[in-house]
Amino acid sequence: MLVAVGATLAGAAVHIRLESSVPAAGEVLATVPERFELRFSGPVNDALSSIVLVTPVGDSVRIGVETSADDDRILVGDVPALVRGQHLVVWSTVSADGHPVSGEFGFAFSGMAVDADGPANAAADGMAVDRVPPLVETEPSRAEARPSEAGPPIGRVLVAGIGMLCLLGFAGILWYCGSLPLLHEPRVGRIVRALGWGALLLLALDLGRWVSAVVPPGTGLSGLTAALGTGTGLVSLARMALVGLAIAWLGRSGRVAAGLALSAVLIGAAAGHAAGISPWITMPANGIHMGAVSIWFGGLLLLVLTPNRPTDGSDAWTFGAVVRAVSAVALLSVVLIAASGMIQSALFVGDFAAFTGTTYGRGVLAKWAGLLVLIGFGAYYRLRLIPALEQDSGGHDRVFRRTVRLEAIVMLGVVMVAAWLARVSPPAGH
Repeated sequence: MLVAVGATLAGAAVHIRLESSVPAAGEVLATVPERFELRFSGPVNDALSSIVLVTPVGDSVRIGVETSADDDRILVGDVPALVRGQHLVVWSTVSADGHPVSGEFGFAFSGMAVDADGPANAAADGMAVDRVPPLVETEPSRAEARPSEAGPPIGRVLVAGIGMLCLLGFAGILWYCGSLPLLHEPRVGRIVRALGWGALLLLALDLGRWVSAVVPPGTGLSGLTAALGTGTGLVSLARMALVGLAIAWLGRSGRVAAGLALSAVLIGAAAGHAAGISPWITMPANGIHMGAVSIWFGGLLLLVLTPNRPTDGSDAWTFGAVVRAVSAVALLSVVLIAASGMIQSALFVGDFAAFTGTTYGRGVLAKWAGLLVLIGFGAYYRLRLIPALEQDSGGHDRVFRRTVRLEAIVMLGVVMVAAWLARVSPPAGH
């Protein structure tokens, strides 16, 4: 799946933009053009694209569109009958990372109008040119940039962020429970199942919201099929299937469930910004990044949930063994997260000025600040809490769990920032 989607997107820009059009923005036409023609910076999917013509009297006419037979970056459509005056072309399509992209531009028609009195004479036509008010040219890219600067709707960010938290926690806890018999602990087992079902339901809701945003009105089943057949749609469906299988395997094999859940995390690298900007670099980096975050976050949740001793009275595990298992991979997780994060930051943001000069860049800085706080927590564990916990248990386990809860809260904030960044256009994508 990763290779197939990556090969498809290897030459695509993450956020396509309108490069030119016929008619051009602000142009005054004396004759009706043969067709509308919109040229983009990357390939477009005509099934997920639309052109609406707003006439001088305010009527909206939907134009049937298709990609040019000669160039899949060009969207073409038939021109309906035009009347004198200013017209507005409103277009929309979907970028390589699955984000809907839209814009608009105006033009004027000053040619002969078709009416009941017959064609106008040449003098009238010349006067019509003078009567057409000057147009204020709309830059095609301006409509694309505006949603990015305003930020995505908070509802979408919350759904996606909480769904990602559930998935990361579900896969991360299972990573440890695959080797430690902790799924039999009632509290751990309940939370693992709740995280799995929460991830499945929220991923489905996020997919539904995305489909409703990218499918043009009136396209019906063909538009739905086209949306689900894109890289974003296929990855979303695969994720849901893997999470569902992981839930089904919980009662049979923790190791198999862990493998399925982690696969659902890793396959997410085949969609989003990583699939549109230098995918052969950023897709593996994003997969490593998310996998390491999942194991780190799952370890924190496990330390909060695990009781001091097995509830069945056995000696199947000890809390100290759980701490050592989490601590053993925490440092490696931090190294992988930092290295992969630096690669993605450099490629997505582009230059140093964009870190402070763009909304996306400032969000990346906020995410790095959160990571530094988390690294500080980790150092505190290794230098102070874990040695004290191994020497005696007199109150240190309570301090340890309280500190882990604080770290988990910071991690929640960092993941929510990441969910927001996933829906904001990176500077390098324009």
